[in-house]
Amino acid sequence: MSGQRGGVFGIAVGLVGLVVALSPVGTARASDPPHWKSASIPETSISCSKGCHQLHQASGGTLTAAPGNVVLCQSCHSGPGLASALAIASTDGAVPGVRGSSHAFDAPAVNAAYGAAMPSNPELQLRVMGNNVVCSTCHDQHTATLAIGGTPRISPAKKITALGSTGIVSSGGTFSGSSGFWYLVEVQAAGAVGTARFRWSKDNGTSWMGSNLLTAATATTLDSGVTVAFGAGNYVVGERWEFSGSYPFLRAALDSGDNATGVRFCRDCHSAWAQDHTAAHTWDGTLKSHPVGVGLNANGGGYDRAVPLDASGVAQGGAGDGNKSNDLRLDAGGRVQCLSCHSPHFAPGNSAAVTP
Repeated sequence: MSGQRGGVFGIAVGLVGLVVALSPVGTARASDPPHWKSASIPETSISCSKGCHQLHQASGGTLTAAPGNVVLCQSCHSGPGLASALAIASTDGAVPGVRGSSHAFDAPAVNAAYGAAMPSNPELQLRVMGNNVVCSTCHDQHTATLAIGGTPRISPAKKITALGSTGIVSSGGTFSGSSGFWYLVEVQAAGAVGTARFRWSKDNGTSWMGSNLLTAATATTLDSGVTVAFGAGNYVVGERWEFSGSYPFLRAALDSGDNATGVRFCRDCHSAWAQDHTAAHTWDGTLKSHPVGVGLNANGGGYDRAVPLDASGVAQGGAGDGNKSNDLRLDAGGRVQCLSCHSPHFAPGNSAAVTP
């Protein structure tokens, strides 16, 4: 297996990788970023009745403010605003061999040509709507936790006041919290970087987790792997920025383990295509996928590299090309899974592309 993830994978996501349309279910519902009310201006402030749900005269049977699950999600995940970085247009849905940078959605869940069947997981099956795979088939819009997993994301810091600060706050790090949070940063003492001071909160300013901290151009760690850095310029007392750290709202854990007893997500719908090295050696003539649920050089094959290569031709890791989004990721047990090769969203057009 090489490190190449070119145009083929941009199309092939519609074949094998039914995963994130952008972690087990948490204890709190509708409380994880960004699907909750933040401290900010309207485009990032989402509450139950401000954005998704309508108590009376709602469209459809789920009390939603837009008709249909995909349309509801796209009402935020398109165009300008916080969700534009994760925008999913209908034309992004894969039509194998034709177009697409995302797994097919608003499309039939059962399609023999692509080895797709109705999922057996009851949570996924319940959200096959009108016989179609939709956003909420794969995503639990109410809960995002480390327990389910997926690649965490820290959103860009957004200024939510207009008091005259000319400096820029940048968020960074790798989020490692148990569930998602909004982070609020507020200037406490005015001045330039290195003079101005700030405080930060995880509950919209009801309480402050750190106060009187010196601004710095280098990253300052808050918690859970989250950092902030301050750009050149002046900072005004009371100016605020916010950003979120969260997981990709998965409805079930991603594929891990072998094909018989392992955890299934992609392989739930695409079980007909799942095979290991033994099945590949005794092919029965039906369409199957590349072997999954097995480690490199399984069964003593000796035909795989010990470590996958980056697109630059060197081993992934320290000597790689520095672009983690094109790495071929094995599961925690060192096994090849569907997502080792496929991106369910924002599949790159070439191996040098950096995806969200």
